[in-house]
Order: sequence, then structure tokens, then C-alpha cells
Amino acid sequence: MPHLMGWLSKLLVAVSPLLLWACESQQSTGEKGSPVTKAHYVEFVSASVEKQCNILEQVHGVSFGTEVEDLGRAKIAKTGDGTFIGVRAPLAEHEQPIVRVYFAVEDITKAVKEAEAAGAVIAYPPTKQGETGTWAIIIQDEIQHGLWQP
Repeated sequence: MPHLMGWLSKLLVAVSPLLLWACESQQSTGEKGSPVTKAHYVEFVSASVEKQCNILEQVHGVSFGTEVEDLGRAKIAKTGDGTFIGVRAPLAEHEQPIVRVYFAVEDITKAVKEAEAAGAVIAYPPTKQGETGTWAIIIQDEIQHGLWQP
């Protein structure tokens, strides 16, 4: 198991610059003329919360605060462009380590319906999360996509 966790840590270090690069993308116009949104929240689920926070702090210069109950007791950092990064432990025994990006949407109900019409499975429907906003998770080809309406 320690070997697996070491490998997972290396993987997260390798992919986190890509995720943060994606978060820094400026809003632009998509094919249909509608705005392309930016990442609102990047969530890391790991049994090694402190280690993940330390890696992200060292590599990206962010600073994590105390746990936020509304976000599964995730420790939260905010990037220079306003994207939030959360690192939390699994909430259930069956929850696997994952990095999930939640993209900001103006109308989460509409976005979920459009995703479902395009063939996605709705893992979690729009769910109000305290004062932080409303989120949903959709799955397409085993890839989890997060949506967030602040």
C-alpha cells in the first residue's frame, strides 16, 4: 500500500500543473459562440490530505486554510485567478482517490440536462452545498466531470 500511495502522490504532482493550467485559461468563445467557462473548484480526494496539501503548496505556492465542513471537511486554497483547490479524505469506505474538476456554469439544471441528453450519466444531481453554491457530478466514459453554480 505505501508503494501505491507513493505512486499516487507522484501522479498527482505530475497532473496538478496541467489542472492548474486549465484553471488559468481565460474565458473565450466556444464553437457555438457561447462562453467557455473556467474551473471553479479542483477537488483532490486522498487518504493523505496533509501530504497532498504540502505538495500543492510547494509546487504551486498556494496556502491551505482550515477544513470547510460544507466541502466534506476539505482544506481549501485559492489560486490567483480565484479557482479553489480542495483536498479532503474519502467520505466513505468505497470512495477512491481522485482529482475532479468542477467547471463553473450559469445554470446547473440546464447544464445537467444537456449533459444527460449528450449521453452522460448523472452521478449526483444538482445539490445545494451550504453557502458555497450548487454542484453536480456527471460521468462520461468513466470520467467524472464536476459542475458548479456559485
